Amino acid sequence: MAIPPVAIAIPIREVAGLIEVLEHAHTCIEQLSGTDKETLARASGSSLIPLLYARAGFASIQKRQNIPLLADEIGLLEAAVINLESYQGNEAVLCVGYQLLDDFAKRKRNSYSLCRVHGILAFTDEVDDTASGPATPSLT
Repeated sequence: MAIPPVAIAIPIREVAGLIEVLEHAHTCIEQLSGTDKETLARASGSSLIPLLYARAGFASIQKRQNIPLLADEIGLLEAAVINLESYQGNEAVLCVGYQLLDDFAKRKRNSYSLCRVHGILAFTDEVDDTASGPATPSLT
């Protein structure tokens, strides 16, 4: 049986900074390299952006202040920051990226179990009975 994934909690207010870093990395890498779309998405972490918006939207509807971020997804931010250094990204955006990485590293010791609601990751203990549809444990 697969172990349900765990994640750290990040405040919705940090999502904007995280998306800013990922979008800037995407733009820099796209402009300065001739890489394919799949590699570009991994190197910049931009594949995470739609998931962040979905989680933030769901958290907002549930009147929650935090969204889940998986350890693998923190790795996407690390890759984006490293690539921004290589491609001489905006210094202010790099500072935001490093601050987020530092904050996320401190939170790693506090991880929470997850479930999926309508395909969106949510913290198991935060899912309301009022959510339309069942909250089912994630097996992937």
